[in-house]
Amino acid sequence: MKLRSLLLVFPLLTLSTLRCQATVVTFDDLPLNSPAGIFIPAGYQGLVWSNFGCINGILNPTESPLITNGFYYGVVSMSNVAVNAGGQPAEIDSTTNFNFQSAYFTGGWHSNLNIEVQGFSGTNLVYDQTVVASATNPTLFTFNYLDIDRLYFNSYGGDVAFGYDGGAQFAMDNFEFEFVPEPSSLLLTALGGVTLVAFLKRKRT
Repeated sequence: MKLRSLLLVFPLLTLSTLRCQATVVTFDDLPLNSPAGIFIPAGYQGLVWSNFGCINGILNPTESPLITNGFYYGVVSMSNVAVNAGGQPAEIDSTTNFNFQSAYFTGGWHSNLNIEVQGFSGTNLVYDQTVVASATNPTLFTFNYLDIDRLYFNSYGGDVAFGYDGGAQFAMDNFEFEFVPEPSSLLLTALGGVTLVAFLKRKRT
């Protein structure tokens, strides 16, 4: 392949790399000292988490009287899961637009729990999907919400699964997303490749 062709391919490959840096958030790097858990701090993984807690799903069932629950069954990667505190709506925001690919969901106390996931760009609702989660098996749901800056989660309904109604809480694990590169970054990469091609062309003539 000619040098010029290689140089033209290089910026294209770089642009592709910038667009494909997906992150799978397992929550396992958050320090937990008790089954009670913590609120996920703002800035974790570059996102702002509102009303999202994190608990150790493996330890949680040992806390009496909540012996059996979906947080234990909802663990995909050992051993933490995110939960919507109190079964209330929760949000994930970002100052940088991102793509939301997928996540595992499990009902904390209810089987057939409805979880509505809305994706926003500014104040505009651009995605809206409701999934139904089991209480005894984590289910991977694919969303493919593109170029958004906010996710809103609202859970409701379902059937009491463990003889105790703890509300419409859900467990979420292996949350997969990627930041959308800023247009300036893409432009600089493309310009760098074009400039390099022009420079080498002048040097050869």
